[in-house]
Amino acid sequence: MKVKDIASLIERHAPLQLQEDYDNSGLQIGDPDMQVSGVVTTLDVTEQTVRLCAETGANVIVSHHPLLFRGVKQINPQRDYISRVIISAISHGIAIYSAHTNLDNAWCGVNYKIGEVLGLKDVCPLAPLSQAQTAGLEHDFAVHCGSGIVGELSQPMSANDFLAHVCRCLKLDAVSANTLDYDGHPVSRVALCGGAGADFIGDALRAKADAYITGEVSYHLFFTHPEMLMLSAGHFETEQFTSDLLADIIRSEYPDLQITVAPKSSPIEQFIPCH
Repeated sequence: MKVKDIASLIERHAPLQLQEDYDNSGLQIGDPDMQVSGVVTTLDVTEQTVRLCAETGANVIVSHHPLLFRGVKQINPQRDYISRVIISAISHGIAIYSAHTNLDNAWCGVNYKIGEVLGLKDVCPLAPLSQAQTAGLEHDFAVHCGSGIVGELSQPMSANDFLAHVCRCLKLDAVSANTLDYDGHPVSRVALCGGAGADFIGDALRAKADAYITGEVSYHLFFTHPEMLMLSAGHFETEQFTSDLLADIIRSEYPDLQITVAPKSSPIEQFIPCH
């Protein structure tokens, strides 16, 4: 198969029209007609990712976060890692494809995967996309597309048990949450949006969620809604399953293709001793 075949497969699961206006999903680097020898899936494209791709004999990287997100005005290896990745990828003949907010907004995309990991049921979009954004898509697919999801736990949990459940499922040592009466706050209905999803706190409240999970919540927002448990679980931590999701999508069509899931690692150290 060719690079364009991998792109077409991913876009059937996450059509490019679902991406947000500010985004840059799609083929970032490479020839659509290049034959594919193997694929590396990853959350972020780094120099280590390119090295892994070359070492495994693969020539395509499929990422969640786009390498080329804002305009690149210089390609200078002494200036930034993006330049170094561009130069390294081109010199090794490696194509780079990214599925970002289109995969976030898609049915069975990033947020549905997080919901699956947390054991949510009766899941639906938290902020459904407009008919204009889903025009031309099959109805059953379109109605499940949107920003974030909301669903139900199989049985209610105390807030403390729910916090422990989230830490266990997302492999966290700790999670940031707002201060409230945990004993008097059972959790049954859960809303979430992986990554930077603080903009959807209002949608979670309107959906009558008992708890809202996202990757990043600013300090002052923790004061705003004591009636709902708010969790800031980390951008990487909430999107860590995306590389597995991308690998599963590709395997569904090309089971014999060599696919390597890049090691999951955050660029942020959670704890650095002061002494």
